[in-house]
Amino acid sequence: MISKQITLTQNIMKYLLNLTLMASALMFSACSSEDEAHTYGEDGDQTHEPVPSQTSEKEHSHGPDSDHSHDAALEGAGVITQWTDKTELFMEYPALIVGQEATFAVHLTRLSDFKAISESEVQFIFSSTRGMEGSLTETEVRIPGIYGPDVIFDRAGRYDLTIIIKGMVDDTLKVNGIPVYASADEVPPAHEEEDSNLISFLKEQQWKIPFGTAKVDKSTLTRTVEAHGEISARNSGQAVVTAPFSGIILPAMNANLPVAGSSVRKGSSVLVLNPAIQSADGENYAQQFINAQAELELARKDLDRKQRLFEREAIPEAELDRARIDYRRALIQFQTINEIVQVDTSSYDSYGDSEESYRFELKAPISGTFLETYVTPGMQVNVGDPLFVIADLSKVWLNVHLPASERMSVTTPGTASFRIQGEEKLYDLAELSGRLISMGKSVDPQTRTISMIYELNNPTQSLQTGLFANVYVDTEQKKDVHAISESSLIEEEGSFFVFVHVAGESFEKRQVTTGIRDRGMVEIVSGLNDGEHVVTINPYQVKLASLSSEAPSHGHAH
Repeated sequence: MISKQITLTQNIMKYLLNLTLMASALMFSACSSEDEAHTYGEDGDQTHEPVPSQTSEKEHSHGPDSDHSHDAALEGAGVITQWTDKTELFMEYPALIVGQEATFAVHLTRLSDFKAISESEVQFIFSSTRGMEGSLTETEVRIPGIYGPDVIFDRAGRYDLTIIIKGMVDDTLKVNGIPVYASADEVPPAHEEEDSNLISFLKEQQWKIPFGTAKVDKSTLTRTVEAHGEISARNSGQAVVTAPFSGIILPAMNANLPVAGSSVRKGSSVLVLNPAIQSADGENYAQQFINAQAELELARKDLDRKQRLFEREAIPEAELDRARIDYRRALIQFQTINEIVQVDTSSYDSYGDSEESYRFELKAPISGTFLETYVTPGMQVNVGDPLFVIADLSKVWLNVHLPASERMSVTTPGTASFRIQGEEKLYDLAELSGRLISMGKSVDPQTRTISMIYELNNPTQSLQTGLFANVYVDTEQKKDVHAISESSLIEEEGSFFVFVHVAGESFEKRQVTTGIRDRGMVEIVSGLNDGEHVVTINPYQVKLASLSSEAPSHGHAH
């Protein structure tokens, strides 16, 4: 055995062969990618029927420019397609005849992104019932993803091939029972013609575009009703700050006005508002504040005095009660006028003496985030004008507009999920401690929808108000059904089709019957079987290949 990448085992075998003057007849010869020869052999009696011509891809000749030419399929040739969790193997070989050089075309695809496996070390180990017969390694190939040991067999029989990949993926694949025939006369004839319905889509084409397949398995699906929705602040979690009096927002006193998106704590100053000098009743707001505070202090002092007199039995209890009523009235008046303003009361006697004495600081009624601001420095406002909208966004509402036609299917709605428009992430309401808090009893005459409101936890405030969402409301559930990604479906004239990955470069267009849909997955009632692989990414490229007037030719030449 001769190879630039020969293993230690091969060196030992070569030494033993030299000692016995190459007397062993149990070896066959294989060439590396540099056309260097190996000899191995075995008499195993395993079952491995030649692949019929309809499943054997036509023999390839892949040049650096992927120029292909069609040749007739060789009888007894084989094609293998296998999947592991990491790798797809697509291997072709011609009819293997003792003494004739044969090229194995081994296509390796990484399943994480369906790209060609390159810059990797790939070891090919041939074995039989006698044990390992030899190995060779390839690290450089002309076309990434296609590895091709050239092999000459010295003895007929059955061989197992183990392929060990180290590099872009670390994986091991095994092909058992590869047949080798003593002569061309022993190669069995092909029993069936190649299926003309199969679509050829070469590995080189797959590797150049976004592409992917998925195995058909059984899943549990929950029928969902799709609806539109948007994120909004809770009614009980927001507040509007309005102008308590007519006034002006002086620039010198409001250099850092809040902006939408900034945070605020309850009781913090949000605006300095200078009241109008004269109000409608002729009394300025500052004077109203001073009067309310003065009346409160007078009422408190009167109540304290009458409490002492009553304790000495100097006044009747009725007079004490009137003092208490006067105090409560003054307290309510002051609290009302001071509810959302913050004033330094240490020098209230000077209010009205100068312009600066009219400064009133408006306070935030809740902690939260500014959603809207309607103020600019220098503007004048009237009493009742909205100045800010503040919302606590630790919890938000998902307002759902359910199509009226689906009202009967969600009479007892279960959980739901949603995807923000423009994002891939799917949010599950259960993960956000979501709960249904309202379901409308009437249909909106304009949108023909029914309103549903879910409350969601939003601790990171990543769900901003105003975002639109696609919402999937759960209804019935089905178990053990075939399910594939909705992206696999091709619709033609009201019917649905998928492309089944029959072999590495062969695809079959298959009509399917669909059932319920669940968050991007769809039930397949008929048309697919367990274990089949369907195209999930870019199925339209396979469709275009099926419409091509000239099928791409292929073949391997290393």
